[in-house]
Amino acid sequence: MSDQPRQGADLVVECLAAEDVTHVFGLPGTTVMDLIDALARQNAVRYLSTRHEQVAGFMADGFSRAGGQLGVCLASRGPGAANLSVAVQNAHDESIPMLVLIGQVSGSITERRSFEEMDVVSVFRSVCKWAVEIHQPDRIPELLQRAVRTAISGRPGPVVVSLPLDVLQAPVTQLPGPRARVYPPAPHHDGITEAARLLASAERPVIIVGGGGGDAEAHLGLAETAGAPLVTTWLRKNAVPNSHPAFLGALGYGAHEVSDQIVRDADVVVALGCRFSEFTTKRWTIVPPAADLVHVDIDPVELGRVYPPRVALVSDAVAASRALVAALAPLSAEDPARAARRRARREALRKEYDDAAVLPAAPHSSGTVSSATLTRAVQELADRDGLVLVQDVHTFGPWIQRHVGFDRPRSYYGSAGGAMAWGFPAAMGIALSRPEERVVALSGDGSFWMVAQDFETCVREHIPVVSLIVNNFAYGNTRDRQRFAHDERYLGVFLENPDFGAFARMLGGHGTRVTRDADLLPAIEDALTQPGPSIIDIVQDPMEGLPAGLAPLKAR
Repeated sequence: MSDQPRQGADLVVECLAAEDVTHVFGLPGTTVMDLIDALARQNAVRYLSTRHEQVAGFMADGFSRAGGQLGVCLASRGPGAANLSVAVQNAHDESIPMLVLIGQVSGSITERRSFEEMDVVSVFRSVCKWAVEIHQPDRIPELLQRAVRTAISGRPGPVVVSLPLDVLQAPVTQLPGPRARVYPPAPHHDGITEAARLLASAERPVIIVGGGGGDAEAHLGLAETAGAPLVTTWLRKNAVPNSHPAFLGALGYGAHEVSDQIVRDADVVVALGCRFSEFTTKRWTIVPPAADLVHVDIDPVELGRVYPPRVALVSDAVAASRALVAALAPLSAEDPARAARRRARREALRKEYDDAAVLPAAPHSSGTVSSATLTRAVQELADRDGLVLVQDVHTFGPWIQRHVGFDRPRSYYGSAGGAMAWGFPAAMGIALSRPEERVVALSGDGSFWMVAQDFETCVREHIPVVSLIVNNFAYGNTRDRQRFAHDERYLGVFLENPDFGAFARMLGGHGTRVTRDADLLPAIEDALTQPGPSIIDIVQDPMEGLPAGLAPLKAR
């Protein structure tokens, strides 16, 4: 910091640094200029400007999701805050920790409908874990550092902090408070004992690992001890190594029937860090009412929200799995015949799953790239060390769900919150969090074009993301809904796109367009050798979409 008197804005930045925040993503605006100036006068926290507030939010999401430090985003009042709201809602839905800083008009002119005035706390309260406005500069350390702890503790989520201009400009003498962390809860002994007895007596147990699962080894240890198949929730396929014999697929849209049937047939269901979302449960239809449910979640509100559990454990999922292994091992040894039956059943189910997951041959195509060829290329990337795949919301997603396996931890991220355009900005955030790895984003043309302007940010900030744009010149999901549910009456779903490769080159990056199956892998290999960001425009037929036999879910 310089020798000028310290202001509230300086104290905000000092508190961020004290909490080990390293990056802030944002957009300049009237009420946050003092904060940006404070960021400019220090070196501990790096500030990056984007071209849209939603992109700043998605970058913070990706930065947090990558497993490093907390992602922080910044927007000014009113319209800037509104632009950021999509990213906040998506992070809230997916339990992603994020600190959201929003400028606010000075307290001296509130309630006068002043320029761009917004009741930030009221607007964001329903889409975040906590929203607070700081009215006194001496409370900045207390409330801002509490916001950080709230975002990352318990069930994680975004926390919104409104910072009035007069608070940021006020002189301060306070210093940041101490950095503190809240340890997650351990499971209750009696609950573990009851759950272990249920598992020991089960003939058809299943383990469901959700986004709150954590360490894969603990859950695989439980699957081995129980002789149970393990499935993951929608878009959480990377929760455990897919080559492990206990893994039987991911539930949700595009899942193989064998994965769903394992849950439908279960007599005991152990759900770890899982909230039984609409897609994962096929609209709450696959968990059998007669099954005994052991539900583990760090958030007690989730226990019984959808399905009443036989055993409910408020606990970190990893701690619960380890405790269950210790309690279950001696009980399983008492009935080796039952254990053998469960293992034989799991082996047969795994063979069925492997057969279903075989990728179909690519059809002959002229002037376009088939989804089968793209899937094969994605599998090669998934097998490569030092590479991270980020999947946006697009029609190609079910191909990954069905036919791509992931073995390396933290190598695949997909957005289950439904927000289009998440993938490319999140990939930028992940790349900044893990600079030693190469990040490849898979986006649909509709999603990418919503945030394409921030490829300039990618070039300016030297973020070497490779963007694979699955370009079928359509909003593919809605096109397929019109195909199946509206008698092929197409309206508002077909697009006219530019050459995305040329677009990348125009902005100073690397770009190429691929129109043949044979050219896809060479183009990807070339992009991975480039020092900066790249776009590969993968041209598909305008009707290319879902795998054979799969239709979109009807709207409800």
